[in-house]
Amino acid sequence: MTLGEGKRKVYMLLDEYSSSGNITEDKDIEAKMADFFDMAQKQVAEIKKLRRVAKLSPLAGTVLYPLPGDFLKLIRIWQGDKTLSRRSFRGEELFIPQAFGEEVEIEYYALPKTISPDTPDDYVFEVGEDGAKALPFFVASQQLLSDLVMDHGALFSIYQSMLSTIPAQQGESHTLVNSFYGR
Repeated sequence: MTLGEGKRKVYMLLDEYSSSGNITEDKDIEAKMADFFDMAQKQVAEIKKLRRVAKLSPLAGTVLYPLPGDFLKLIRIWQGDKTLSRRSFRGEELFIPQAFGEEVEIEYYALPKTISPDTPDDYVFEVGEDGAKALPFFVASQQLLSDLVMDHGALFSIYQSMLSTIPAQQGESHTLVNSFYGR
């Protein structure tokens, strides 16, 4: 699902249509949309972790390897065909004494890219279809938080229910933590 498709679904869930069936653009809704999608995608990525692989070259003359900008958690390090186990972190760098001067490959969990107001509508959510289909429900529920007439609770409950059906990574389990607004 793309960001544009997600926005269209939010407007549908909020019933923001004119009598002629066209979406009515609401600047207040649109202004918050990117940040809400960003929060939701990052929460889904805590359950459906994004696995990535990157080749790292050491900083000149050191045993420090700069980590990718989207790095969240290390899974495995390879040097050639062997797995390395001795390592530690120093800020944004990986310290691997036995790999001095050689390129290594890491498998890691990544953070999804930040969705900002400048993110184009053709941006594809990084959490896969099963995770992306829950995002509009979170965004719509958050849009209704300040609405004194409409209750956001039903949409938020659907979002939480959808999160509970997303399979965790193999070998890991997840517990749905209601971290937003003390729910």
